[in-house]
Amino acid sequence: MLRVVLDTSTVVSGIIVDGVSARVIDLLIEQRRFQAVFSDEILREYEDVLRRPRFRLSPQIVNSLLAFFETHGLKVTPQNLVQAITDDPSDNKFLAAAKEAGADCIVSGDKHLLSLGKFEDIPILNSRQFLQMMHVAGTSTG
Repeated sequence: MLRVVLDTSTVVSGIIVDGVSARVIDLLIEQRRFQAVFSDEILREYEDVLRRPRFRLSPQIVNSLLAFFETHGLKVTPQNLVQAITDDPSDNKFLAAAKEAGADCIVSGDKHLLSLGKFEDIPILNSRQFLQMMHVAGTSTG
């Protein structure tokens, strides 16, 4: 099974907007087409952002999503500090988790991550590119 790191923008967008990121989340949760890779630091960021009042997500939805990651995801504890992104060092946690897990790719909507293109031979894709890689029909819209 593919191991994929999802950045926070992909997770949040996938939950609150019916678009390409929602299709990525559907592949994860409903279809179980890949396994999400995360670290404690990534999971904390997911939770912090998803609980922001402006997103108006119920505590039950947030708790269910976090529980899904913990139950079905691959939790890693990165052993090496990564400093590939200097403009937004907090993004390095996604690279560190991907490296630790030997992830197949990172899916991101973040310009700092996407501008790398790849990290140590791990492709960094936007949601649309990931759907194309997964051969999901109808990826030309949304």
